[in-house]
Amino acid sequence: MAFINASVLAILAFLLLAVYKFIVHPTFILPLSRIPNAHWSSPISPLWILWTRYCCRENRDVHAAHLKHGPVVRLAPNELSINDIGGVRTVYAGGFEKGQWYSIFDNYG
Repeated sequence: MAFINASVLAILAFLLLAVYKFIVHPTFILPLSRIPNAHWSSPISPLWILWTRYCCRENRDVHAAHLKHGPVVRLAPNELSINDIGGVRTVYAGGFEKGQWYSIFDNYG
């Protein structure tokens, strides 16, 4: 009996940890959680924006999210869409870390 109780307790602890790590933490605790979400699943998974891109509806749906929520919208757990010239300047000229892809804009060093 004690073995069954310990295994059930371990499974329950694992499930609670997984719910916290993948749902509660990205949805309510991360600093990005203050930014409005384009879709209810945006803080949890990037599947919504990936499906929208696959169906060729990205521009329409992201524009609708900006009209509804404002100039900054969260599209995925680590992806934002900025529709404001001041915000775009801050991101692209403000020293934020950019991926290797952005090196195509580095024309003169």
